[in-house]
Amino acid sequence: MSFRFSRAQRIRQRRDFEYIYSHGQLYQDGFFRIFYVRKSPTELGRLGISTSKKLGKAHVRNRIKRIIKETFRLHPELTAGLDLIVQPRLSVPSLENAQIRQRFLEALDSIAHTAP
Repeated sequence: MSFRFSRAQRIRQRRDFEYIYSHGQLYQDGFFRIFYVRKSPTELGRLGISTSKKLGKAHVRNRIKRIIKETFRLHPELTAGLDLIVQPRLSVPSLENAQIRQRFLEALDSIAHTAP
């Protein structure tokens, strides 16, 4: 088993981002806006992250992205069959790493348990 965040788990192409933005559903809370599209539950989940410079300097944005990617990678049971684009809100940089992880897990759990 590989512990990498593989290329197959990433949303990288512009057309994929545009498809999810236009055809996907939106989950939002005080910490994240998450656009998502459901696929077959047997398919591998994919993640795209869109961060604004309003969140802070590059090292702050990169810290947030690392935590989101790691949480996504460690919980495939919540992300199977989903294409997600995560947009952290301005309240996220003030949180500790464990708090970001917990809030993102709560969002994933909410998305995973909503009816298709």
